[in-house]
Amino acid sequence: MDTKLTGDPAMRNLERKIRSEIEKLLLISTVVCLCLEIALAFYYYIIQDLGQPLKSYIEFRILVPFGINMLLWLITRFSNRSGNSTDSTKNRVCSISTLLMTGVISLAHSYFIPLWILPLFVVMFSSIFHDDFLQKIQAGICFVLILYSGILHMYDYPTERTFTIICIVIAEIMAIIVSLMSFKLESYTKMKFLITERSLTGDGKLDTDSVTGVYTKAFLTGEAEKILSQTNENEPCGIAVLDIDDFRLINDEIGHDKGDDVLRALGSILSDYIDAGTLIGRYGGEKFVVLFTNAVPEENMEDLNRMRKEFAKKKFSFLDRSVTFSGGYAWFDMKTDLSRAVREAEEALARAKNSGKNKIVASDESDESEE
Repeated sequence: MDTKLTGDPAMRNLERKIRSEIEKLLLISTVVCLCLEIALAFYYYIIQDLGQPLKSYIEFRILVPFGINMLLWLITRFSNRSGNSTDSTKNRVCSISTLLMTGVISLAHSYFIPLWILPLFVVMFSSIFHDDFLQKIQAGICFVLILYSGILHMYDYPTERTFTIICIVIAEIMAIIVSLMSFKLESYTKMKFLITERSLTGDGKLDTDSVTGVYTKAFLTGEAEKILSQTNENEPCGIAVLDIDDFRLINDEIGHDKGDDVLRALGSILSDYIDAGTLIGRYGGEKFVVLFTNAVPEENMEDLNRMRKEFAKKKFSFLDRSVTFSGGYAWFDMKTDLSRAVREAEEALARAKNSGKNKIVASDESDESEE
């Protein structure tokens, strides 16, 4: 399933607006930093010791940062107005320019240790562009900037070498933690977007079964056909058909209301396994279909047996026995259609039913029992 979130025109327009705001922010920051640098120079020159010759201070602390920041702003402005650059390239230019500007600030004022971690805020902010490659590049640049800031601090304060090394280590650990958090948050944001997009119908209502809470057959069929039509060796799929054992006896002996309670209980369990890579829908009556994308058979079988065991532990006040389900599983690494996939999984399901029920059988195995 494609995880790119910028294909929608509204998303592209939003990113264009963000890039425009970043461009303005870079210019404003450049001017503000210049003014602050001049004010600091006067302060240190008149009231305190600059710690270095005035000419050197002006060159390193004022002119060089201002020149680099102006260059970064010009590059960003040119990129945003370029008709040959893709949206992805423009996003990367804006993000990296912002990161480098914060890096220039931290390097020019390496004596102020809290500024070392300033680039980390850009790493977190850039997750808004949903670009994994960009985040990794920025994290790498951030590590280098922190290290270089520490080296400059060590050069300015040679008597504080041990303290500086400790600060470098702490700052780098913070950079690793923040980068990992940023990667995770981005991953969860994508999954949330995909799940929301997948779950909503055209009228804005959740396309889920009213009794079980899992997806409806119509929705499941539509999504499964799209996924199975794109199945290949790099993106294999697994499909399972689950069927409640002896469910007809429950309906006939106790009533359909109690049967719905059983379906509702199973639906509650199955719903917990629905995520960006797993579709579960009610296929009719007491039958459910589970579709795994990027499927690994062993992992899928473990999940299915975990579902089975959880359901078997359920207690119903109107029954003096446990209720179980059986399942059949099939795996595909080439394009297919839902009817063929379901048929193969149902053949495995039949073997599970005939060999004692309450088990999951894979299509390429005789019996796979997990009692």
